[in-house]
Formats: sequence, C-alpha cells, structure tokens
Amino acid sequence: MQALIQIFKSKSFSSLIGNGLGALLGVITFALLARVLPKDIFGPYLIFLAIYGIFETLRIGMVMNALVRNLAQCKTAEEEDLVVGSTVFITVLLTGIYMVVITILYFVFKSFGLFTEYLFFFKWFIVIAIVSAPNNYATWFLNAKLKIVSMSSIRILNQLVFIGFIWFYIKPENSIYSVLTSLAISHLGVSLLALFMGWSGIQHLFKFTKKMLSEVFHFGKFSMGTLIGANLLRSSDSFIIGGSFLGSAGVALYNVPSRILEIIEMPLRSFAVTALPQFARLYAEKNFEALRYEFERKAGLVFFLLLPISIGSFIFADWIVLIIGGEGYSESAILLRFFASYMAILPLDKFSGVMLDTINKPNLNFYKVMIMLAVNIAGDYLGIYVFGNLQSVAFVSTATFIAGMFYGYVQLKKHMGIRFSNVFILGWAEFKDKILGIIKRRK
Repeated sequence: MQALIQIFKSKSFSSLIGNGLGALLGVITFALLARVLPKDIFGPYLIFLAIYGIFETLRIGMVMNALVRNLAQCKTAEEEDLVVGSTVFITVLLTGIYMVVITILYFVFKSFGLFTEYLFFFKWFIVIAIVSAPNNYATWFLNAKLKIVSMSSIRILNQLVFIGFIWFYIKPENSIYSVLTSLAISHLGVSLLALFMGWSGIQHLFKFTKKMLSEVFHFGKFSMGTLIGANLLRSSDSFIIGGSFLGSAGVALYNVPSRILEIIEMPLRSFAVTALPQFARLYAEKNFEALRYEFERKAGLVFFLLLPISIGSFIFADWIVLIIGGEGYSESAILLRFFASYMAILPLDKFSGVMLDTINKPNLNFYKVMIMLAVNIAGDYLGIYVFGNLQSVAFVSTATFIAGMFYGYVQLKKHMGIRFSNVFILGWAEFKDKILGIIKRRK
C-alpha cells in the first residue's frame, strides 16, 4: 500500500493522469468531429490545425524549454521574475511578428488569387494566436514549476469547453467557421482564467534584461527549430497526402490512427514533462553520474511501459479504430498497426532529445530532427508515388524514428558516456521492481 501511495503522489503519476485525461479528451474531440463533420469540412479543419501548429510550435520552441531550464536553476524569487519576464516578453514579441507576417501574406495571396479557398484561414490564425497566448504560457510556467495538477487542469478545461461546443453547437450542416469559433472561445475562456490566477506571467512583462533575453533567444533558436521540425515531421504526412491524388479524404483517414496514438504516448509525455527540470538541476550541479543514471533508468522504464500498450494497439487495431472513427474509417486499422509497431521506441528518441537540450546541446537535437524530417519527406513521396497507398506512408515513420534514435544515442555516448544497453537493463530493473513492489504490498 505504501508503494502505491508513493506512486500516486509522484509528479510523474500526476502528469500521467493529467496527460491521460487530456489525451482521452483529445481523442473524444476528434471522434465527435469525425462523426459530426463531413469529410470535405473535417479535412480542411485538420489542415488548418497542421498549419497553425507550426506557429504554435515556434512559440513553444523559443520559450518553453528555455523557461523550464532556467527556472529549474533559479535560487531566488527575483531570478525567477527575471526569467518569467524575459520569456513573456519574447512570447508577446513573437505573437506580434506572427500577426504582421500573416497579415502581409493574406494581402499578397489575395492580390495574386492564390489559395483563395483557404484565405479565411489567415484571419483565424491571428485570432487563435491572440486568445491562446495566456493559456499556453500558463501551461509552460506550471510545467516549469512542476505544478502538474494545475497545468493538467487548465488543459483539460480547455478541451472540455471545446467538447461542449461540439456537442451542443456544431451540427453537420454547419460550416468550418462554427468549429473555428468554438475553438477560439474555448481558448479565450481558459486564457482569462490564467490571467486571473497570475499564471500567464503578464504581470512580469517588463522585468527583463538584455542578457537574459539574449540567453533565452540563443537557447530557444535551436529549440524552436527542433520543435518546428518535429511539428513538420508530424504534419508533413498530412501535407504530402493532401497534395497528392489521395486528397483530403486521405488526410482524414490518416489522421484517425494519428490521434489514437495520443493515448499510447501518455506515459512518454508525462515522464518527459517531469524529467527536464530534474535533468537540468543535476546538470547545473555537475552531478553527471546521477544524470546518466536517471536518463538511462527513465528512458528504459517508459519503453517498457509503452511496450504492452503498443502490442495491445496492434492486436486490437480494428476495434480501436471502430470506436474512435466509426465504420467510415475502418481501413485506418492497418495504419494504426504500422504506428503501433514503432511506438515503443519513441521514448528512446524523445528522451535523447530532452537530454541533448539538458546538456546545452540544442543544436544537436535540432540536427537530429532535421535528419528525421528528411527521411520522412523523402520516404513519403517515394511511398505515395511508387506504391500509391497510405500504408507506405505509415511504414516510413518506422525508419524515421529509428534514424532519429540512432543519431541521438551516438551524440549522447560521445558527450555524456550514455550506454544504450543500460537503458534496457536499468529500465527493465526499474519496471520489474515497481510491478513486484505493488504486488507484494497488495498481499
């Protein structure tokens, strides 16, 4: 019982529950929209999210990891205010620059008659960017402070509000405008809460120095590039599929198993959220031996946690797709099996990226993602235009993550002496000890 209580009280478990609920609500949102919207509306909405996600990733990349890393090393409240003020200032600056760029692109495309069917996207890009800024910064700040329950609560609230709009407001005869309006209102409501609770950091906006801004910028430029690359890695499949003869219907079919993977990735995201602050503190203390041990132990543990989930998703893919997407997406089951076949190795790739950021090598993490992006894009085009199906696109993802994992561990072995075999040895020992500990306490 004591072992169970310790697990329940841990930050990783709190993050796991929060991310689990968030992922589940995300899948429910996706499932409701897939049933309510016709494919000719659902497909463009997914494309909107993919394009907007690039900007959101830019903000996250420039700010979040720098915020988490620097706050973990602060020793006084004054230092924390300085870090918060600098990162809030950069967030506001990036949002302003984005608005200007989007406005210019809107008038350029309109003048030349380009992408006329998607021009309305540009107005909504600006609206969503503004109303989501306080909400998103609050999640980064709470993550950095390891206030996992509060962070998970505002994410879940955001999703619940959106689900409420889908259930009561959005109807099959509605246009995509009703979906985007609902998305904007859900962000606005939670952003107002974040402002009221003081989590948005806006009260510290002018507490910055040029030195801190420079430090955040130089760290963030690689982190931003890494996350933009990672976002492109996820969305490149949709862009390439949508631009091919497979069209928007292919995008919708491909995105059903992609959304299902959010549940499978719960442990990965949860442990990564809590690992970065801990890794950053150990690195700042120059306790490299403990840092190596924690990395190998945690990466291996999450691998073994994901393994049975991955196997279960492979076996029951037909049922899972039927529950989430409905009968109209039954052919997506084979895609889910491809995804599930490589899901267990994702912790090995994800944690290598976290560790490269921790040891102040964000440039190497950026190169890793660029290698993965190149493999994925080349493989996607080859798969679609040679084999002409979505299965080949899903298969390419396996090669993509193997390439990233291999590069990451080569660099970690060089710079930190990480041993790949220890990830499995220590991870299995940790996994086994936790399971046996729970069993013994229950007897």
